Amino acid sequence: MAFRSGLVALIGKPNVGKSTLTNFIVGHKVSIVSNKPQTTRRRVLGITTTDDYQIAFVDTPGVHEPHTQLGRSMVDQARRGLMDVDVILVVVDGAHHPGEQDREIAKLTKAHTKEKPTPVILCLNKMDQLKAENVVRHVEAYQALFETQEYMLTTATKGQNVGELLTLIVNELPERAPVFDADEFTDQSSRFLSAELVREKILQATFQEIPHSVAVTVDSWEEEGNLSRIMATILVEKTSQRAILIGKQGQFIKKIGTEARLEIEEMLGHRVYLELHVKVSEGWRMNPRVLHELEYDQ
Repeated sequence: MAFRSGLVALIGKPNVGKSTLTNFIVGHKVSIVSNKPQTTRRRVLGITTTDDYQIAFVDTPGVHEPHTQLGRSMVDQARRGLMDVDVILVVVDGAHHPGEQDREIAKLTKAHTKEKPTPVILCLNKMDQLKAENVVRHVEAYQALFETQEYMLTTATKGQNVGELLTLIVNELPERAPVFDADEFTDQSSRFLSAELVREKILQATFQEIPHSVAVTVDSWEEEGNLSRIMATILVEKTSQRAILIGKQGQFIKKIGTEARLEIEEMLGHRVYLELHVKVSEGWRMNPRVLHELEYDQ
């Protein structure tokens, strides 16, 4: 069989499992995950290479109705993520019947494929939550909505049917040489991934408005032999949010720092000293300059 390679865009509404699927296939955490919608804020490339194929997955932010400049940037990145790809992989929550957000995404993909014919594959994720009596109804509804016969039911958290999904994808890829080196698995810098790991721990431990109001930036990174010294700032929009993140006698931020440091050490393969600070930046989600500094507008 000839070698195949190409770009595959993952698109779908928030919290359907796009990042979980990408991480499972790539075998590395290239996108942070949480049960909070809009966890992914910019396009992330995850690359998997075998003897027979190379796939570069473009994990995009969830398509939603934006209410901030950050939200508009995220949806715009999802649209741009469809450009120049070889396959569009639409990830949906297979346990539920298509809703209004799914219909908006279908309009987006149809507009793109009308301009540039591109194979569309459906991934009906969360099959472990899909009732048996709804399987045919949901599959047919999504097939009709996205006008494609190619689909696979998956549970990304457990890797169920992911191999079968990969077979569908590879069959649609062009025969061409690999673009990336075999050991590459992402285009994200260690600096950006480290900031994202800190944000992930905050998302997993907080509720209400805090997850949407938090961003993390790495201020300095120094290498000292087998040690990386990282200083990072956590941005919030309100003084009350800052107090929550610091916690009583600094216990909350210490917990966040410890959990993030352990994952960063695993990623880098050596010891890390991580120092976190919390800063109030009112309305940062509406500030183009801050969004640019956070690399959320790329």
